[in-house]
Amino acid sequence: MRVEGLGRVRRAAAIGAAAMLAIGLAGCGSGSDAGEEPSATRTFEAQNGSLEIPADPQRIVACGYAVLPLLQAEANLAAACEWTRELDNMDAETAAAYEALPKVAPDGAVSELDYEAVAAAAPDLIIMGVPARVQSQLDTAKLEALAPVVFLGLTDPGDWRVLGEQYADAAGVSEEYGEYKEQYEARAAEIAGKYRGTLGNLTFAGVCNVCGTEPGEFYREYASSYTTNLFQDLDLQFPGQPADPEAVHGEYLSVEEIGRNLGDVDVIVYGVEADGSVSPELQELMASPLWQALPAVQAGNLVPVRHSHAATYETALLALDSIDQALAALPANQQQ
Repeated sequence: MRVEGLGRVRRAAAIGAAAMLAIGLAGCGSGSDAGEEPSATRTFEAQNGSLEIPADPQRIVACGYAVLPLLQAEANLAAACEWTRELDNMDAETAAAYEALPKVAPDGAVSELDYEAVAAAAPDLIIMGVPARVQSQLDTAKLEALAPVVFLGLTDPGDWRVLGEQYADAAGVSEEYGEYKEQYEARAAEIAGKYRGTLGNLTFAGVCNVCGTEPGEFYREYASSYTTNLFQDLDLQFPGQPADPEAVHGEYLSVEEIGRNLGDVDVIVYGVEADGSVSPELQELMASPLWQALPAVQAGNLVPVRHSHAATYETALLALDSIDQALAALPANQQQ
């Protein structure tokens, strides 16, 4: 999806812009020592308050959902937390850039953040895109002693649409990140229009493929969950909500309850690997007679989604292609 040579053009433009900024700042009056350039800052509104951050950050440490948007926009990253969940969504250039970065925490384990590794990256800006519920696991004081810390955490997985643009804004690469937004919106509108007549009155539900379920349980996804959020711009109905309001977008349930929870939905969606294979935990669920007895399963109303962890406009386009293909194969679209 990346245009050949675009990365080199962006890097050259960024270097040129940085050079112009340096020249402009050098020409301004300053009380700094000779040979030192004052750093320009700007005010940025984050979830952790109004912050002064570099106007043109050069050494960013990013974690959580901030990692891939900033990689795709070619921000000036010095280190990152692992983000292995979307390796299959990365093109070769982005994957190479990701692999080259020093890693400061395991994937999904910000509680294990290596503060010494963050310090070694000599950041001038730290962008934390980890879920809001784990913010308390961070030693913010340690991080703030190193660089300004922008915290923009998700409450539910569908928040990537808004927060991705905010990550790019903080990193000074909004123009580069936004180039795929119009493509995504146009593709989503096309798919919504294509299936509105045949699927608009059907009800949908999601089942998570990699949510760490124990034997005998499954994870139901409601609207705006890990996979289902990719459908929220398609005008399809995902009714229901977790029994615990704090769960927000999904809940763990016993397989014995699957008939009561999924027996009245018309279509079930779930994530698969990029090659179409199913995770072991989903294989176990699908082998259950209770799963096989569901009306949606017996009717063949199943929608496997490749790139189901997509959390940027660029990679969501890959997921939309998979969704379009799967929706086209549903019985309702074969009877025309």
